Amino acid sequence: MEDIIIRIQNLLALSKSSNENEAQNAIMMTQKLLIKHKLSMKDVEQYKNESIKVDENRTGIKFRGLSWKSNLASVIADNFGCFLFYRSGKTREVCFYGKEEDVMICNIMLKYAVKSINLNGDKLIKRLKQDKRRKHFDGIKGDYALGFVRGLDERFKEQTKSNEEWALVMVKEQIVIDKYKEFSSDFTYKQVNTDYNKHLFAFNLGKEDGKDFDISNKIENEVKETGLLG
Repeated sequence: MEDIIIRIQNLLALSKSSNENEAQNAIMMTQKLLIKHKLSMKDVEQYKNESIKVDENRTGIKFRGLSWKSNLASVIADNFGCFLFYRSGKTREVCFYGKEEDVMICNIMLKYAVKSINLNGDKLIKRLKQDKRRKHFDGIKGDYALGFVRGLDERFKEQTKSNEEWALVMVKEQIVIDKYKEFSSDFTYKQVNTDYNKHLFAFNLGKEDGKDFDISNKIENEVKETGLLG
């Protein structure tokens, strides 16, 4: 019953959407679940969240200055119900904050996405260097990476439009919002996202790769190994 109540809470959050159709669908699904499982709104409101583990996850992914890694992490956090922040020193380390299983998925997604971008971005540079007429390569890999981020974001948006279940995945649960507000009360924020440079061909290549990026099986296997899925 815990999973059902959490799902209803997510739907209630979705019912506040500015998208009228999305909000109405969420309300209808809430009503169906309440009736099907013989629950009242009082049951949902009184549900205790103490059993939900909410904490930070330090990913080990680091960067200096402005970086496409920040753009990428932001898109991933927004699509898996988590907050994004950075642990700073000589470098910035990407960190996620949210439910235990959500931050784990964010971490896995970020790890494989960074690996894919670095691998394919380096291959692109290597291929371009074979053209003796090209002398400058600054910004090409970065633009490929930003295109990848754009493509991945568009992929998530398409999933949201076609799948109500995915829309629920994106919603930050109230307990996460409340705990992050307390957790981040003394945070200071700086702009760390980077901008597109000038290499449109690299951006478009990255965009196509981002749209095709799918590691569902890897995520499922890695999460299962932790025992979080039972």
